[in-house]
Amino acid sequence: MTTDYRRLLDGDDQFERLCAILAAVSESGSLRKATEALGYSYRYAWGLIRRAEEEIGTPLLIRKVGGASGGGAELTSAARDLLRRYRLLTRETQSIMGPSPILAPESRPLLMSSTIGPVEVGLVDALVAAYRRETGNWVRYIAAGSGQALELARAGRVDLVLVHAPDLEEQFLAEGFGTGRYPLAWDTFVICGPVADPAGVRTAPSAADAMRRIAEGGFPFVSRNDRSGTNMRELALWEAAGIAPSGPWYQPWPLGGQGNIATIRHAAATGAYTLTDSATLARACPEGFTGLFSDDPILVNRFNLIPVNPDLFPAVNHQGAKHFCEWATGPGGRRVVESFGTEAFGTPLFHVP
Repeated sequence: MTTDYRRLLDGDDQFERLCAILAAVSESGSLRKATEALGYSYRYAWGLIRRAEEEIGTPLLIRKVGGASGGGAELTSAARDLLRRYRLLTRETQSIMGPSPILAPESRPLLMSSTIGPVEVGLVDALVAAYRRETGNWVRYIAAGSGQALELARAGRVDLVLVHAPDLEEQFLAEGFGTGRYPLAWDTFVICGPVADPAGVRTAPSAADAMRRIAEGGFPFVSRNDRSGTNMRELALWEAAGIAPSGPWYQPWPLGGQGNIATIRHAAATGAYTLTDSATLARACPEGFTGLFSDDPILVNRFNLIPVNPDLFPAVNHQGAKHFCEWATGPGGRRVVESFGTEAFGTPLFHVP
């Protein structure tokens, strides 16, 4: 069983402290030694671990009593996996910050956090390559679900974001973290599942009814479960259907943060339905799996660029971000979007607004 760590991310610096404690335990073999090395009280550290274990429903430490060394502690497999994920995200985030934080913003590559889909299918690479050819400017990016991409921007770690979660975008802008929204491209969300379609999704009159058929029939549905744009749209569809998804048929996937390709492969392997986008499905549809329903205005999937507000984070390259946004939504970027996918599929995978 895979563990869902998402709840721990709501703890701000508590999550970083938890990971620091786990790393120190891994090195020292003892919680007491770990707390001494970090300068935390044993009671604080143990309380932090216990609360985390309650949140995710699985142990993080195995306490060893007695022995020649007087006992100690070791990480469970769940704790090792959590620590691995934390280190991976930290390394990826640091990698796009450039080799030196002393560099002036305009002297380093532009930094963007992008929702995973356009990265997985190759649109982001096509855009930044064309931008580099035309302007000589570099853009580096990290792929993350829209929620996480916006959190990186909220911390001032990037210059701009590429996301597709309208409600989260509105909140981000209302809170003053962004300076405007630049519509870049759109495709459609697709309710997909087994070719046999036991729920009858193909014949549904609306997206809400398609979701209702899955729920009422108790057919398995895999959720991204990661506050990505795809996950947020899925939740909106359940709300439109008047369904509060729960029970064994509804399967929030702890690895949904890996993106839509990983999610549809998991859904296909388990015979489940899920929500993805049309570009991803065209690129990586698993055998025995197919798109079943996309003909509803609620399934339009819009991708937007948002520069980070320099009034809150003076170190961001706002002029560079604004220039990229204007280029990407102007003739140069539109040519990339309008032609992307035509060579492989005979039709573009995205449309311009």
